[in-house]
Amino acid sequence: MKIAIVGAGICGSVLAYECIKRNLNVTVYEQDRQKQSCSYTAAGMLAPMAELESANTNVYKLGLRSLVLWPVLVDELTKLNHSIFYRDNGTLVLAHTQDTGSLAQFHSTLKRKLDDFDDCVSSVSASSLEPELKHFNHALHLKKEAQVDSHQVLTALHSVIAQQGEFNHSHVHTIGSHEVNGDYYDWVFDCRGLAAKDQLSLYGVRGERILLHAPEVNLQHMIRVMHPKYKLYIVPREDHHFIIGATEIESADDGPMSVRSALELLTAAYSVHKGFAEARIIRMDTGVRPTSLNHQPIVDVKEGLTRINGLYRHGYLLSPAVIEQALSDDLFQQKRQQRVNG
Repeated sequence: MKIAIVGAGICGSVLAYECIKRNLNVTVYEQDRQKQSCSYTAAGMLAPMAELESANTNVYKLGLRSLVLWPVLVDELTKLNHSIFYRDNGTLVLAHTQDTGSLAQFHSTLKRKLDDFDDCVSSVSASSLEPELKHFNHALHLKKEAQVDSHQVLTALHSVIAQQGEFNHSHVHTIGSHEVNGDYYDWVFDCRGLAAKDQLSLYGVRGERILLHAPEVNLQHMIRVMHPKYKLYIVPREDHHFIIGATEIESADDGPMSVRSALELLTAAYSVHKGFAEARIIRMDTGVRPTSLNHQPIVDVKEGLTRINGLYRHGYLLSPAVIEQALSDDLFQQKRQQRVNG
């Protein structure tokens, strides 16, 4: 069965990998793999409970399913000799004294929405999990959340695609049922993100992040800091590297980070841990995430063509579960069975 996948972000790459596992003939169209798409600027947070405050239960349930699928994917890639940083010790949600009301509201929201609240969430002293955060008295530990290194995952997936599938670097000018650029395929998957906005109702949400090297900081948990204006996240990686992010701007501008955003992020990080004062800025990244009008992932299936899009800021959280659903679709499975039967 010949499969075309247009787009090699996290969604298209996971899809290609899963198709290759099913012994399908995969061609991935990506004009410039070196271009830093929004999948490269993601923090790789697998945090369905932290997102539940603003997301609905559909996103939450898909996120829970992905939490089951991600360790399997990481284990498979590791066995193929790819190094993938993965950690599942949860998220620590904090608030400065003046923002404790936001933390209390977040606590109430989770308690209302989560049937298994007591199994998923604990009220803790921040220093009990992170000794260097003694100035934060109250915190919530979201115990079942995890993270992956976005760059390592994409690099590993692209390596598998290059070895066992095919990359086509042509500019894609036409996509249709069973067809890309006039070439026939048994099935086509459109995973182009905002490039598909002419076919789907999408808009861009800009995200910005800073990668720091901070030898004086020893945080081991993902950190979310509640704030009336934004929610800062600090994601620890290997060798004292940390991703700092928070901003969400409704804009399709993928230009460099603004001075204002950089100052806000760095100041907020310093307010959490003074060790960030001596950190080195490794890089600043920006990306524009494809977002549907209702912030829900789009899986639009027609004969010979599936469009997967609108994963918003949940690309890593949702991709495995959304891909699982797309490959289980009845129309796709019927076509696959027809090819098996000759």
